[in-house]
Amino acid sequence: MAISVVSFDNAEVLTVGVTGPSGANTLFLVCGVAIVNFHGPLNDYNRDSVTFLVPNEGQTDPNAPALDIGNFVDSTVIAFPTTIEASPQRPVGWGVDTVDTVLGGPNGRNIQLTANLAALNPGSTIIRIGFQVNILSQV
Repeated sequence: MAISVVSFDNAEVLTVGVTGPSGANTLFLVCGVAIVNFHGPLNDYNRDSVTFLVPNEGQTDPNAPALDIGNFVDSTVIAFPTTIEASPQRPVGWGVDTVDTVLGGPNGRNIQLTANLAALNPGSTIIRIGFQVNILSQV
């Protein structure tokens, strides 16, 4: 069962003009926080994925129109737990196993981020994940 984003917080977009490679003329540097509320299971690690379109500056609603990046050239991404909760009764743990970006959205001009999260035991909760996406494009 995929994890849903409840909302975004502090979404920031810096747009920088560049010359190349591959005809790129714009670099978008996007960072923010996705509120996810992901809990651990009764035993062992609970692993699941959260997928969302990279938001516009100041966007809080995950269903609002996402950042239009023009013609995609390449991207890099990092994601990490930013707010976590623990119970002292059992061992706990949190993680972002993998994160990736692909071209997505209704018109193919957005970036879709997928992060695979892990939370150990019922005392572990990942409340928020931070992300930074660097998108090279032709606008």
